Parts: sequence; C-alpha cells; structure tokens
Amino acid sequence: MPQEQISGAYLVIQKGSLAGKRIELWKECTTIGRSRDSDIFLEDITVHRKQARILSTMNGYALHDDHGSGDCFVNGSPIVEQLLNSGDELQFGNTQMTFFANEGTRPFQLPSSRGRELHMGKTPEPSSTIIARLQFANSGTSTRSIELLSGMTIGRSRECDIFLEDLTVSRHHATINEVTQGQYEIVDNHSATGTFVNGKPVTKFVLSEGDQLQIGNTIFTFRLARA
Repeated sequence: MPQEQISGAYLVIQKGSLAGKRIELWKECTTIGRSRDSDIFLEDITVHRKQARILSTMNGYALHDDHGSGDCFVNGSPIVEQLLNSGDELQFGNTQMTFFANEGTRPFQLPSSRGRELHMGKTPEPSSTIIARLQFANSGTSTRSIELLSGMTIGRSRECDIFLEDLTVSRHHATINEVTQGQYEIVDNHSATGTFVNGKPVTKFVLSEGDQLQIGNTIFTFRLARA
C-alpha cells in the first residue's frame, strides 16, 4: 500500500546551522523556511520565510517550491515540483540536506544526530544487528515508527531528535540511550510533566519489547527486531 511505501521517510541536514540533524517526515505536508512557524525552521538569511513544502502523495514524497523564485534545488537543478528519490540532495539557500525514503538505510553510516558517531566505521554482522524503534499513531489514521540510536533526545525543542509540538512536553524532556547492544533505557531530564512507562512515572528505565512510553500527550510503543 502507498502508506507503507512512504512510512519512515526522513531528511539528514548536511550543511547549515542544523548540520548533522535527522528530521523525520511525519506529516502529510511539511513546511520549510525561515519563518518560525515552519515545520523545518532554517536559521539561514538566504532562505525565504516560506521556502518550500514536502508533500506526501500516492506516488511518494514530492518537493514543491512555495516561493516560486527558482531557488529550490534537487541534485543541483532548480525545481517547481518534483517527486523525491532516496538519496536526493536538496538545497535551500546555504542549507543542504539529503532525503531518505525509508528507514532501510542504516543510520549509523550517516552523519546525523548526537550518539551516531558511536556507530561510525562499525558494520555489525547482519545476524547480530538489533533494530530498536518507537511506534506511534500518526493523526489517529496510521502507525509510524522512528528508528532509535543511542543518545536520541525527545522534547519540544526543534533541536531534539524527536520533536513533539506539545505544550505539555518540556524542551529537552527525555533521552534514550543504548546501554548495551540492543538494550535501551529512557532517562527523564527533570521534565515538568514527567516521563511514563506502562503508566508509571520513571526517572530511568530499561525498556523491553512492547513497553508503552508516554511523553506529554504522545504514546509510543517500544519495539525490537533483528535486521
């Protein structure tokens, strides 16, 4: 089904003020620009306030130039609207990013969020690779998942690896760490409203398959699988 084909798409910013950050594409329409109202806020004076949108379509994700001035680029060529393929290089002003269509690309090979350097240069045997994910309901209509790496932060700050636009969530609410291979713990960062696992407040908790995490109004399910 088309929904499954586009699930798990994300961007990795390669150059700019957010270089190294991974941004999940969770919404049907993700806005990009210098306006703080944008889903992806780029603090780059060469970017327009309303620069572009990434739209989820039946055929995949498409990039649309909202400003119409010919300064949205895919693989070095200006576009008005174009379907994106995994590995496409996007550029807006001085900001460059790479589009990945799904989570099948092994994230430890990408220059991205904090903690990812632990995996650089290490390629585990496929039989021993354990992939951890957080699953959550997207607008109540579908289930999306986020692949976890050690040191991933969750919060209301756009600097967090998992950004939650929820006033009940602290700016740097919690952190997920890999304590041993395939074993993850969640740590509450002295948040205002608390971090809950299976309905109970925790300060630090080692996660097991199927655990329910609640941060603000968002409920995640922790999943483990061998790659």
